[in-house]
Amino acid sequence: MKFYDREKELSVIRQLRKTAWNKGSRILVITGRRRIGKTRLALESVHKKNHIYFFTKKKRIEEIILEWSNEIKNSLGEIYYGNFSSLEELLKFLFDYSRKEPLVLIFDEIQNILSSEPSAFGTFQKIFDLEKEKSNALLVFTGSSYTLMEKVFKNSKEPLFGRASEIMRLSYLPLKVQADILKDNGLDSGIDLLHLYSIFDGIPKYIEELIDLEGKSFKDRLSYLVTQRDFIWEEGDNLIREEFGRDYSSYFSILSAISRGRRKLNEIEEYTGIKDAGAYIKNLEDIYNMVERRLPITSRSKKERKGRYHIRDNFLDFWFRFIESKRNLKEIGKTGQAFIEIWQELPSYEGRKLEEMVIRKIIEENPDDLRFSKAGKYWDRKGKIEIDAVLWDQENKKVYLYEVKINKNKINKAVMEDLKKKGNMIPQFEDNEIFTGKAYIERQDIKIELE
Repeated sequence: MKFYDREKELSVIRQLRKTAWNKGSRILVITGRRRIGKTRLALESVHKKNHIYFFTKKKRIEEIILEWSNEIKNSLGEIYYGNFSSLEELLKFLFDYSRKEPLVLIFDEIQNILSSEPSAFGTFQKIFDLEKEKSNALLVFTGSSYTLMEKVFKNSKEPLFGRASEIMRLSYLPLKVQADILKDNGLDSGIDLLHLYSIFDGIPKYIEELIDLEGKSFKDRLSYLVTQRDFIWEEGDNLIREEFGRDYSSYFSILSAISRGRRKLNEIEEYTGIKDAGAYIKNLEDIYNMVERRLPITSRSKKERKGRYHIRDNFLDFWFRFIESKRNLKEIGKTGQAFIEIWQELPSYEGRKLEEMVIRKIIEENPDDLRFSKAGKYWDRKGKIEIDAVLWDQENKKVYLYEVKINKNKINKAVMEDLKKKGNMIPQFEDNEIFTGKAYIERQDIKIELE
């Protein structure tokens, strides 16, 4: 699959490279969830530029140094004899070389080096501090493990704290880019975009796995991934194990509970049997960015009891709800039956995802060019009033309420009148002018329109 988007990130990297080559060495950190495209971005940014790519495997430090030595030989030629005896010697050589020939040095999955050489980042810090002003290298560190990457570069007690000129956290591809990818590959309907967002969202590697299956409908491609490949069955489990290590089972249980509709802390603790689930959930929110506690748009405090926990990552949400729950069928060789059940159950799941998708589309594209200070949903504690999507312009006291359905025909005059009535029942909107709109799947897009 060709490279899409990331123009802002590419611009930042190019500017840092220019600074490093003219004013002295710099460090860039690229982090983000597994499969988000960190390596591809780093390599795209150095196209036709002097660079060396080092992949960091979980091996003995001696083996890592040998492999990195060979990468240097492959990139620069036989400009030295033998191999480097230590990480310090290897880094010293690279910084020395960059004085006469500026370089970009990409260290991919760098967190893996800690398993074999706990002092490795201390060595990086020592050589960087000594050589920074005299050399011209841009060091690009990439890593998927949020815990280690946050610890290494943001913890004041760690050697490389404060050394990075930029810490770039990659997020999902925007909806417009996802739509462009689909259209470029013959999947150009609005329902295909909803499928992509609901299952894989903007995660480049997952989209690539789907797109590589050419000449088939979305349903056929997803069926192939479920029935013929182990990738989709293993991915969620691998991601959780990689991030959480020894605490894997507790985090797994909590994410599973949330995916099954346990939205409150007491419900999650009752479902999982984990009495201190709140501490794990806080980590999932603040460190791993996998979970969020959503509140009605009118909430003034994050501590309000109306908050509900949701899995932020659509793929993980889909995986726990549809893949993990069907694993028993996979184990007895009935992946075909598993897919039939997934496809039958998908519409109810995607109905909620469409609401989220509409809110994101408005934030990213703002098709009606509206002014608003908050965007979200509304629900009351008793469950009597629920509004799919809300925009609130608090300064000008205007509220925009949207009814969201996959099928446009289900949004009739009575539904819209009821929506307006609900808005007038919300105390916080009393002094606001209320507008209503609708959002639905159009043939080739998501249509959002005000009345």
